[in-house]
Amino acid sequence: MHPKHSYLTYLFLSLLLFISPFSYAQKEANTWYFGNKAGVDFSSGTPVALTSSALSTEEGCVTICDKEGKLLFYTDGIKVWNKNHELMPNGDSLKGHPSSTQSGIVLQTPLANSKKYYLFTIASSAGDDGFCYSVVDLNLAEGLGDVVSAEKNVKLKANVTEKLTAVKHRNNRDSWIIVHEWESDAFLAYLLTSQGLSESPIISKVGTTHKGDKLNTQGYMKLNSDGTNIALALEDQHAVELLDFDNATGQVSNPIFLQFPEKSYTYGIEFSPNGSLLYASAAGEGKVYQFNLQAGSEEAIMASRIEVGKSLNNKWVGALQSAPDGKIYFPIYKTPYLGVINKPNILGLACEYQNDAVELAGREAMLGLPTFTQSFFSEETASQEINYFNDNSKITTDKTFILKNVLFDFAKYNLKTSSFVELNKVVSLMKQNSTWNIEISGHTDNIGNKSSNATLSDDRAKSVKTYLISQGISETRISFKGYGSAMPVATNYTDEGRAKNRRVEFVFKK
Repeated sequence: MHPKHSYLTYLFLSLLLFISPFSYAQKEANTWYFGNKAGVDFSSGTPVALTSSALSTEEGCVTICDKEGKLLFYTDGIKVWNKNHELMPNGDSLKGHPSSTQSGIVLQTPLANSKKYYLFTIASSAGDDGFCYSVVDLNLAEGLGDVVSAEKNVKLKANVTEKLTAVKHRNNRDSWIIVHEWESDAFLAYLLTSQGLSESPIISKVGTTHKGDKLNTQGYMKLNSDGTNIALALEDQHAVELLDFDNATGQVSNPIFLQFPEKSYTYGIEFSPNGSLLYASAAGEGKVYQFNLQAGSEEAIMASRIEVGKSLNNKWVGALQSAPDGKIYFPIYKTPYLGVINKPNILGLACEYQNDAVELAGREAMLGLPTFTQSFFSEETASQEINYFNDNSKITTDKTFILKNVLFDFAKYNLKTSSFVELNKVVSLMKQNSTWNIEISGHTDNIGNKSSNATLSDDRAKSVKTYLISQGISETRISFKGYGSAMPVATNYTDEGRAKNRRVEFVFKK
C-alpha cells in the first residue's frame, strides 16, 4: 500500500473562534484507536494517550462511544473488539479492510434508547466485497455486544472506492451514508431511518469519474458537520473535489475541481467546524493546505489555497479528523505523536498548525484516524440574546440589533417595500445622532453553496446601505459585510431556526 482576502475577512475569522456562541457537546467520538495500537481519549477535554488498544492498522479504523462518552466497541473493518478489548462473538471476517482508507463507519439505529448499531464497511482497492453492513447488538453478550449472524456482511454495492462518510438528515433524526462508485461518477446516498436502512440509494452522477490507477480509490471523503458540502481526495490525480450536498434530498451537485502539484498524493480531508474552510493533506509532500470556501467563484476558491504547515523531512501526513475539542488532528506516518490544527475556523496561518501536539505514549501513528458521523462535530448554537430593532428598543451604540422586518424573497437581495418603515427608523436615529456610524451585516441559513450564500448575504447588507444613502445618510458613515452561514443565531435543523438565521443586523458606532 502506497504510504500514504481581505483584511476584514481575516479579522472576522480570527475573532470568530473567540466570540462564536458555539459548543461541542457530543461525546460519541471521545475515544480514538488507530495506527499501531495507538489511542487517545478526549473525555477530559484534551487528548490523553491510551495504550489499551488491540487494533493495529495502516489506515482504516472506527471507534464508537455512547452519549456519555464511554467506549462501546471499535474495528479495523475486519475484526470488532468490545469495550474490554476482546473480540466480539461473531466479530471477525467482516468485509472491510485495514488498508481501506475509510474501512468503516458506525451509526446507531435512530430509535429511542436503541442498543443496535449499523457497522458499514468498505473493501480495499474497489474490491468485489464492496460496501456492506453488519448489525452490532449491545443487548447481547451481557451488554458487551455481538455481531448479529443474520445481519452480517449484507452487501449493498460492489466495487466502490475507499471513501465513506455520513451526516444527519436535515430533520435531525435520520442519517445519510454516502459512498462513491468505482469507474463511475456516481455518488450513492443511503438513508437510515427508524424504519431501517433503505437499500435503494439516491444516485447523483456528477463530477469526476473515479477510475484509473487503484490509488484513485484511496483518500478520504468527508461531509461538513451540517451536511451541506462534501469533499474528497483523488490520490493519484493529486486533486480534491468539492461539491454541494442537499441534506434533505441526498443529492450531490455543483462540483469544483481543485488541482494540486504532481506528487502531492492528496489524502486527508476535513472541514472547519463552522464549514467556511476546507483542509486537505498533500500526503506525498508532507503538507496541509487550507481553502476558503467563501472566497466566491471556483477560481477564487482555488486561489485561496494556502499551505498552513508541513511535517519534518516531508514525512507523509495522513488523515485529517475533527475532534470533540473543536480542533483537527492528523497522524504523521510512523511517528509517536499526532499533529493538530488548533484553531481550524481561522483563515490562514493563524489556524496554528503544530506537528507534535499529542504524544502517544510509545505507540505509533500510521496514516488513518477513525471515521465518524460528521454530525458529531457540529457546532451547537448556544442560547443567546436576540435584540430586535423596534420602537421599544433601548438603542445604544456597540449593541447588535436585528432588523426583524427587513425581508427578502428566497435567494434574492432586493428590499421589499414592507422593509422601509423599519429602515426609516434607522435613518431617523442616524440623523438625530450625527456622530454615529453604522455597521451592517448580512447572514443566511446553511442551505446552498457556501460562496453563493456569502455573496447573497453581502448583497443583502449592501441593499440596506444603498437605501440609507438614498435617504440622505452619508456613505462615509456606513460599512457593510456579508458573513454567509458562518454566524447562526439558531439551529439550522428546523424551519424556524433557519428563518432566524436569514437576517440583517446592525451596530451603531460612535
